[in-house]
Amino acid sequence: MIKPQSNHLRQTQLLDGFWTFRRDADRIGEEQNWNLGFAGECELAVPGSWNEQRSELEQYFGIAWYSKSFIAHQSWQEHGVSVHFGSVQNHAKVWLNGTLVGTHEGGTLPFQCDLSASLVPGQENLLVVQVDASINPWDLPPARIQANAKNEGFHNSNPSVTYDFFPFGGIPRPVTLQITPEWERIDKIRVETALDREANHAKVSLTVSIKNSTATSVLLRIENDSASAAVDASGIARVNIEISSPRIWDIGSPELYLAEVSLQKDGKTIDHYSQSFGLRTIEVVGNSLRLNGRDVFLRGYGKHEDFPVLGRGLSLPLVARDFDLLAWTGANSFRTSHYPYAEEWYEFADRHGILIIAETPMVGLCERLFASEEIKGKALKLVSDMVERDHHHPSVIMWSVANEPWIESQKGTDFITALLAEARSQDSSRPVTYVAHNGIEINAACHDCDIVSVNRYGGWYDYPGDIETGTQYLGKVLDKFHSTFGKPILLAEFGADAIPGEHSLPAIMFTEEYQADIIEAQIAAAESREWVIGTHVWAFSDFKTGQSITRAVRNHKGIFTRERLPKMAAHRIRQIWTNK
Repeated sequence: MIKPQSNHLRQTQLLDGFWTFRRDADRIGEEQNWNLGFAGECELAVPGSWNEQRSELEQYFGIAWYSKSFIAHQSWQEHGVSVHFGSVQNHAKVWLNGTLVGTHEGGTLPFQCDLSASLVPGQENLLVVQVDASINPWDLPPARIQANAKNEGFHNSNPSVTYDFFPFGGIPRPVTLQITPEWERIDKIRVETALDREANHAKVSLTVSIKNSTATSVLLRIENDSASAAVDASGIARVNIEISSPRIWDIGSPELYLAEVSLQKDGKTIDHYSQSFGLRTIEVVGNSLRLNGRDVFLRGYGKHEDFPVLGRGLSLPLVARDFDLLAWTGANSFRTSHYPYAEEWYEFADRHGILIIAETPMVGLCERLFASEEIKGKALKLVSDMVERDHHHPSVIMWSVANEPWIESQKGTDFITALLAEARSQDSSRPVTYVAHNGIEINAACHDCDIVSVNRYGGWYDYPGDIETGTQYLGKVLDKFHSTFGKPILLAEFGADAIPGEHSLPAIMFTEEYQADIIEAQIAAAESREWVIGTHVWAFSDFKTGQSITRAVRNHKGIFTRERLPKMAAHRIRQIWTNK
C-alpha cells in the first residue's frame, strides 16, 4: 500500500472535516443497520481523537460510528477508487452505501479499502466507519485483565491500561480518496539502496507490485537516468538504476532523490507514482553508531503524538513547531514512542535531516501475551507492516520492536527475539533494538540486538529525591548492560517529572530545578562512557495519561509543557547541546 498522491494520472480528495458521530455503548449499531446511515449525536472533526472534542467523550472507550457523504464524479466510473485511512484507533469496519468494503485491526498504521464496486458515480455516496476503541487486554498494546483492582495501588489507572499514555479513540489521521486512471495500478513500491562511498557510486533497486495487472512493464526515472523492467506473471517488476557521484543524505544536508515510477501498457503510461528516498549508510561498528562512515551521537527525546483537544490527531502546524523546538534544543533525533507516527512526521524529518528510531506499538507486553501464538502472529505482522510503510525514509535509522517488555520466561525471550529477527529479515540495512528496563536477567533478548536500548530513572523511581546516588546507580546499570551484552548502549529514557511553575531552593522532586539538574547530571554520566551512542530524554513534552495517584492529570516528564512552553530543563538542555 502506498500513500495517496495527486499527479497527472492520479487524483486525491480529502475527506477531512466534520463527520457525523454517534456512540454505540450497547453495541446495537450493526443490528440496527447503522451502516446504512444513522442519526448522529454530534459532529466531530477528522483528523482528531474524540476524547477531548466533547466533555462527555473524555472517558468513553467503546464503539462509536462516524459517517461522511461525498459526491462521486461521473468520470470515476472507469477508474479505480479507494479510501485510505492514516489510522483508526483501534479497530475499524468500513461501509460504502451500506456494503462492507473493509476491516482493519490496530490503531497506528494505515489501511485502504477499495470502493469501486460499491461506488455510485454522479451521486452522493455515504461512507460509514465503525470505530472500536474498547479497552482490550488482548490488543497491542494491551489493557489490564483485572481493571482497577482494589489493592493494586500504584498500578491502578482509569482507564486501566498497561502503558503510561492515554488510549485515545477516533480517526486521528487524514482520510483520503485515491482515484487512479484504470483498474490496473501501482499498489506497492519497495526501495532498496546500496551506497558505496569510496567508489562514489550507488545502486537503487525498486520492487513494484501491480494490482490487477495486465500491464507489460515498469519504467523508472531518477533525474537523468532511466531503466525499465517487465512485469512478471505475479504482477511484480524489479527495476535497477545506478547513480554516479550520488548526493548523500545527512544531518544538516538532507539530500533527497525522487523515483518516478510509470506503469506501461500497449506503449502508454497508465499509472504513475513518485517516491522520495535518500542515499546514506547507517551501521554499528564496535561500540559506535556510524552515519555515512562517521560516528554519530544521538541527542534527542522520546515523544508522543499528543496535544490538547487534538489528542493524537495529526496537526501539520504542530509537526512544524515540534521540529522547530527540536532544533532549538540542539537535538538531532527522536524515538516514535510507543507506536508508528503519522507519515507526515517522517516526511518532515526526511526533508530536514532529523534521525528517527521507529518503534512498534508493542508496549506493555507480558507473559500472557508471550504465551499466545495468535498474539505473536499479530506482533510479527505489525513489525513487517511498519517496515513496509517506512523503509524508504532515510531519516529512519533504527527499528525498535518493543518498549519495556516484562519478560519472566524463555517464551518472552523467544517472542522478542522473533520480533528482532522479523525486522532484520525485512530490512537488513538498519540496526534493530528493543527498549529494555529493569534487570539484566529478564533481558537476554538484548544479545540479539545491534544496539542495547535502556530505560532507567535513577533519582526518580530509583533513589527518589537523590540525584547524586541516582546518577551513580544509573551509571552502574549502564555498565552492567554493556559488560553483559558487549553492545553499544542507547540511554533511551531518563528524567523526572516537573510541574510547570513549581520551583524550590534547594531543588526537590517535581520542581523545574530538580528536573533540569537530574537531566544535566545524567547526560554527563552517559556521555562519559565511550560506548554510549546516545541520550534520549524522557520526554519531549508533557502528555495525557489515564487517571491515577501517580499522575497529576498527565505525565509531567516533558521538558516542554503539553502546550509546548519551555520548562527550565529545555533551556538547560539547549545550553548543554548548543553552548547557547
